[in-house]
Amino acid sequence: MMSSFNREKFVPPHVEYIILNSDLRIVRVSGGSDRFVEDPRQLDVETEIGIGFPELFGLEEIFSEVLHGDREQFVLKGIVRHFQPDAPIYLDIYAIALGQHGDRLILFLEEVTDRMTLEQTLVQASNEMMLLVDRLSVSEAYTESIVMSMADALLVTDLSGTIQKVNPATIALLGYEKSELVGQHFLSILDDPNFDIAEIQRYLLAEDGEILKNVELVCRCRNGENVTIAFSCSVIPNQGRDWQELIYIGRDVTKQLRAQQRTLAQLSITQTLSEAIAIEDAMPKILQGICEHLHWDLGELWLPDTEPDKPRGESPQNVRLSCVAAWSDPSVDLSQWMLAARQKTFTPQEGIPGQIWQRGKSEWIADWVRDRRFKRTASATTQSLRCACGFPIQIGNETIGVMTLFSQEVRSPDRDLLRMMTLVGGQLGQFIQRKRAEAALSEQREQTERLLLNILPEAIADRLKQEEGIIAEDFEEVTVLFADIVGFTELSAQISATDLVRLLNQVFSAFDKLSEKHGLEKIKTIGDAYMVVGGLPKPIANSAVAIAQMALEMQQAIVSFNARHHQQLSLRIGIHTGPVVAGVIGIKKFNYDLWGDTVNTASRMESHGVPGKIQVTEAIYRRICDRFVLEKRGTISVKGKGKMTTYFLVGRKENLANPPQGKQQYSLPKMDADRFWFPTQVLS
Repeated sequence: MMSSFNREKFVPPHVEYIILNSDLRIVRVSGGSDRFVEDPRQLDVETEIGIGFPELFGLEEIFSEVLHGDREQFVLKGIVRHFQPDAPIYLDIYAIALGQHGDRLILFLEEVTDRMTLEQTLVQASNEMMLLVDRLSVSEAYTESIVMSMADALLVTDLSGTIQKVNPATIALLGYEKSELVGQHFLSILDDPNFDIAEIQRYLLAEDGEILKNVELVCRCRNGENVTIAFSCSVIPNQGRDWQELIYIGRDVTKQLRAQQRTLAQLSITQTLSEAIAIEDAMPKILQGICEHLHWDLGELWLPDTEPDKPRGESPQNVRLSCVAAWSDPSVDLSQWMLAARQKTFTPQEGIPGQIWQRGKSEWIADWVRDRRFKRTASATTQSLRCACGFPIQIGNETIGVMTLFSQEVRSPDRDLLRMMTLVGGQLGQFIQRKRAEAALSEQREQTERLLLNILPEAIADRLKQEEGIIAEDFEEVTVLFADIVGFTELSAQISATDLVRLLNQVFSAFDKLSEKHGLEKIKTIGDAYMVVGGLPKPIANSAVAIAQMALEMQQAIVSFNARHHQQLSLRIGIHTGPVVAGVIGIKKFNYDLWGDTVNTASRMESHGVPGKIQVTEAIYRRICDRFVLEKRGTISVKGKGKMTTYFLVGRKENLANPPQGKQQYSLPKMDADRFWFPTQVLS
């Protein structure tokens, strides 16, 4: 797992990382990590992390919870380093598990010196402002001029929450006119359901009440966009008046929060990609991570589906984009939208996915409802979706997919987010390419395995993969069947070669199913001849019985074929049992074959047989006569063998309670009518 971790793919440039083992000892560090320790040797491999980061002592149990999945992540913020006078360095540490085995922990080190300096400046400015307000309260006009010139937003409310005063910075930030704010309730501009103004008032009005600092509230601008403001809240001394007022001084921290959210989103994507096994597993989790961390209500993944008769990527005009994965915020009912997305496809230049696919560039629509360039606008209005953005998933300069995001809020274009999503698109493209290559390799291996098992018995194939050279074994007793299609030569003169091969394939495919049904091993076909054996490579109890049953069903298969296609084909079958040698020889075009007198005798039984009959030797007769009906043919002259007594296999005996006297009861095997289906177009 560690070898697969790639900084260029998963870690933004401004973030360093340290990989630890389960004992919290260093395994690997990024190049810039040494700026956070006093001595670079403190980051040597196998060194305890607490040597360079003493702030982590005592957190072993927490790290163990993260390693074992009991805790999603751990964040330690605001760590300070004073390596240079008057130039402190601040950093945040994020700890997440790397992999699924609980053996690796990765620490992401993000320098936040600018943010901490800004926060300290905000606190200092707030304190200074309160001192100024207190000292200069005697001069209301002077105080008013200061308030109006402040760069920070300022609101004054009465105890009921009604806005009494705002400064120009507030108006500029939120976009309202002064008359639209003064006299309105403070809650009317908030988009934060967790804010409790009554609790704020109780705290500030208490006897020991202090200034509330860094109260982050989401405020709604006039254009529908949201901003996050960090307020400091306090009570204005009434100075003899009969009422009291509350003052809120705040600074826009939207950019800082979005930077943190992007970092968390990237960490989530990094973790998902490092753990994912398949594309289908990763994409819903990535959509969820992006939407949750970046506060989007809906995410969709669109991949191309070309026309069936066109190779993928042959022509852009044939591309149709389909939604293959989607995620929506559970608190927002977007079920109808997601259902429509599953049923909808886009061509290039059509809709947001199509335009992004065609251009290969990101797209941002601040207020989608008012933008008539795109379809599904009416649906967006119904679902209250306003902002939309999308980005291409690319491999190099080739676009292979599109990801779209939607929000019920109006959002101005975020260039930093678009840059991040461009990087994410590259990561996802590499991930999809790698997983597709792995899937193709796996499929190729499976196809190779299936092909090998079609050529060789499974046991022999397994041995061949493990050893080289000749594979040969002696088998004391196996039963060999040869079958030849009588009338096939005449048929070949009546139909085309292509139809002839299709016909032969249908017949032999039926025989293959019978061999599999009875646990037998097909050896080979030669022209219109078929060879099957029972008792190897794995012995069976009575191979002669299984072969005899298959021979009868082969005859019935030919009968069924003739009835469907109005043909007069028949089988000439020969069977013998005895010892053989079986194995694989040669180094090219492997073939599993049999040798020995038993094979020759079975072949002679077929070649000296009668069309439509199953001729067996006396050895077969002795092994199956108690279960099958056989007719004695008599003594015949067999080439290479001399005189032999042979029999015809007629059918299988029935176990009837009261068979009629003087007649032996037997029957052909019962056949499944659908087992031997031969398409009529073969002979057209």
